[in-house]
Amino acid sequence: MKQRIPLYLLTGFLGAGKTTLLNQLVQLPDFARTLVIINEFGSTPLDHKLVTRSNEEQIVELSSGCICCTIRGDLAKTLSDAHWRFSRNNERMFDRVIIETTGLADPTPILRTVIETPNLFDLYRLQGTVTLVDAVNGAATLTTHTEARRQVGVADLLLFSKTELATAEQLGALTAQVRQLNPTAPITHRTIDAVDLSQILTLDHVEPVQSETPLRDWLPTKGLSFAPLSAGQNAFLKVQSTSHSQSDRIQSFCYELTTPIKVSALDQWLDALLPTLGHQLLRMKAILHVEGFPGPVAVHAVQTLLHPAGVMENWPDENRTSQLVFITDGIDVTQLEQSLLILQR
Repeated sequence: MKQRIPLYLLTGFLGAGKTTLLNQLVQLPDFARTLVIINEFGSTPLDHKLVTRSNEEQIVELSSGCICCTIRGDLAKTLSDAHWRFSRNNERMFDRVIIETTGLADPTPILRTVIETPNLFDLYRLQGTVTLVDAVNGAATLTTHTEARRQVGVADLLLFSKTELATAEQLGALTAQVRQLNPTAPITHRTIDAVDLSQILTLDHVEPVQSETPLRDWLPTKGLSFAPLSAGQNAFLKVQSTSHSQSDRIQSFCYELTTPIKVSALDQWLDALLPTLGHQLLRMKAILHVEGFPGPVAVHAVQTLLHPAGVMENWPDENRTSQLVFITDGIDVTQLEQSLLILQR
């Protein structure tokens, strides 16, 4: 496969600071030659002082060398046409893409568009989703708005904004709340003047194949405490939590399997899981100990779409258990755990 263009999704609820972050990023040399796609209605929200000229109503060229495009229609067509639409002398004018969602958006349809559209999958490599969370108002927002919980649930990197305005108690409570929705995404704090560019540029948490992210960083389960799942399922451990609200559709579940998995059992489990429960999976990421493979097998699914598995040459450490993380929307956890029994066959 030819070298694909890195693509990042930037999301977060209203007021979280997405536009502030974008205005800072596009002025940095490392983000030159970036195509910024604003997937919302209205005029381009980037600082007008950065605009050097406008070729047409919805497209502006920024002084940093970036291009900004506000779309009101088909994202798939915009991405498909971008390589020739944003070119000069037959040379593409951008090296990466950032899509900013509207604050009220569910990011899942955008992820599905990029991943499931065949020609887009050939053109773009989805590097990951960055979700901004307002450190002051985030707890109330997450309690009130399902969209905000879904934005946190699909995140590969969480940025707490406005941390200089929040108390230590607010930050601690917000962290605990976020961890119930997404137990593995790294959390970083940023003030209005600070941008951690390296964490965004090095984000590579979606496709396990050819990922340059170390295995334990791709699925960072360190610090999670696993306990036996239930009687009769002694090979399985589960992160125990009593704070999941049964009335909340967005929940996360983490499991560890202490015995190796047969290839036939893995195939059977995936064939059963995705058609049955896939539409209720915001995502599933797993590091699996599969019989016959010298190293771990990394698996990532977004709803019903399964990425090509990544097969590593060897294990990075002595921990050779299988670990699985599910972020779900309205799933029947009993049905999910029953499906896991297939992996023990």
